[in-house]
Amino acid sequence: MTDRELMEKACDFLLSFSVGERLDASKVNDLIYALRNRLAQPERQWVGLTKEEAKEISLANRPYVIDMIAALEARLKEKNGG
Repeated sequence: MTDRELMEKACDFLLSFSVGERLDASKVNDLIYALRNRLAQPERQWVGLTKEEAKEISLANRPYVIDMIAALEARLKEKNGG
């Protein structure tokens, strides 16, 4: 589950509780446990491209801008563990 999905699930739960749904203690405990586990993980630092990497990708994909953007995104995803 991604951070976004976890936060959406937490918000949905809190919203449903606020409009009168019966509180289920096991759901609350599971959600709190998942949130605390996620918060206990160290934050990752974003790793960008060097000028050399950007230039290499740019030259390899000229003149196709959309291909260059896709290549940049792929390299950033790779560098950031995604």
